[in-house]
Amino acid sequence: MPKLIKNGEIIDNNYNWLQDAEQAATPDSIVAAQKWLSEKESIGKVAGIWLEAGDGVEFLQDVDLSQFDVIGVNFPAFTDGRGFSYARLLRERLNYQGEIRALGNFIPDQLGYLLRVGFNSFQFNEEVDLEKALDLHKPFSIAYQGDVSDPRPLFLRR
Repeated sequence: MPKLIKNGEIIDNNYNWLQDAEQAATPDSIVAAQKWLSEKESIGKVAGIWLEAGDGVEFLQDVDLSQFDVIGVNFPAFTDGRGFSYARLLRERLNYQGEIRALGNFIPDQLGYLLRVGFNSFQFNEEVDLEKALDLHKPFSIAYQGDVSDPRPLFLRR
């Protein structure tokens, strides 16, 4: 079974990320958000949805996000920073409390920053050594700026 990093631990990946639009969705599937939106009456229960770079989050404004165990954000390249914004918007504007999973082509060096904007699980490409990536999970003991878990800057936390 494939593994991922979630909440600072390496665990089994219990969800299937459906990247092929023709694949049938199951209760343990993470389906493309646009597919779910267009087929939500017929698709049935799914574990979650995933956002493609360029999707934005505005179309989720009137959706009950608590029905999803996980919302994934695909990074087509590690240089594409839109996913960082999507996670922050999901947490702060849409008040999503569930799992936000980074998917695709991000790199272990980005873990600390991904955590700060609201991601809590990371499904790397297969060639990434999860043990080494875990070492970068919390690269800094303290940050000067606020983040989604504590928006206060350092001087207000003293």
